[in-house]
Amino acid sequence: MDSILITNYKPDYTNNIMTISIQINTLGISSQVTISMDDFNTAIVGGIDSVKLKVLNTLIDSLTALKPVTATTTTTTQED
Repeated sequence: MDSILITNYKPDYTNNIMTISIQINTLGISSQVTISMDDFNTAIVGGIDSVKLKVLNTLIDSLTALKPVTATTTTTTQED
């Protein structure tokens, strides 16, 4: 996980969320993720690698949600 850099974080105590800016050097991606303050506090206890893992998993979940749903339809014909 050495290629994941946390570049900024901004707490929002009113909404109980933490917005974290990250850069993934190996993929050339810069992004922001928002996690609950509780999740952030739990991750921070485990150290920076726990925070990186939480951020990465949140980013993966967000990207997965963007994938279009593919549906397969089957048409049957009725013979008389």
